[in-house]
Amino acid sequence: MNNNLVDICVNLTDKVFSGKEDTIINEANKKNVTKMVLVGNDLSSSKKCQRLAKQYNFVSTVGYHPHNAKEWKEDSYAKLQKLIEFENVRAVGECGLDFNRNFSPPEIQHEVFAKHIDLAKESGLPLFVHERDAFHQMHKIISENIKDCKKVLVHCFTGTKNALEDYLSLGVYIGLTGWICDDRRGKHLRDFINIIPDDRLLIETDSPYLSPYISSKESNITSEMKYLNKPAYLTEIAKTLAKHRNQSYDHICDITYKNYINFFGTDK
Repeated sequence: MNNNLVDICVNLTDKVFSGKEDTIINEANKKNVTKMVLVGNDLSSSKKCQRLAKQYNFVSTVGYHPHNAKEWKEDSYAKLQKLIEFENVRAVGECGLDFNRNFSPPEIQHEVFAKHIDLAKESGLPLFVHERDAFHQMHKIISENIKDCKKVLVHCFTGTKNALEDYLSLGVYIGLTGWICDDRRGKHLRDFINIIPDDRLLIETDSPYLSPYISSKESNITSEMKYLNKPAYLTEIAKTLAKHRNQSYDHICDITYKNYINFFGTDK
């Protein structure tokens, strides 16, 4: 075991990281976060993710986040198809349903999510899924399509034990974030994350969002650390996972790295 970690969801194209990519990646490398998946959330960011992934020898995804589903155009499918031709593009997404604030109308979210599922089936790439406040609809859609999709990841899981059990029954992968470190919002997750099989667990920061330090009362945790998440903080999530799964830190590093290779079909 080498204690290397993979952050499977980095929003490196977010404006807060603009011009700081080298610094962000170097900081992560010093913490043994050696690989990242750069996640697209619209056409522009998907293109940029592909270019950055090539530059830094990472992998990327292409898709429209449900918040951005309203931006889907008639030619969006064809343009995503062209991006998928790049070898370092290894998943379709981030896509799905988010009914928390409905930045895109629910009916549009459903239509655009269906397009992403079609693209995943056509391309043979895994599906990188976002779901918030839409569990029942999402579970139904995945269950109807799982046989024709190569692999499915429900990233940034924050739901109930029943929801987790139902997702796992479909054979999907589960991504966990710094939410599990948050005493205000994620404490409930610690009671049942041990039910995730070793071969279905992935780990992510979803940076710059969801810092694992957000509710910390330790004096050495600065305001920036609380509100600007970075891939380097993935180690804190791994430590919390290890504690509440009653596993070693080394084991968490090992299984999540292997699952990254298996899900994305690459060791880059």
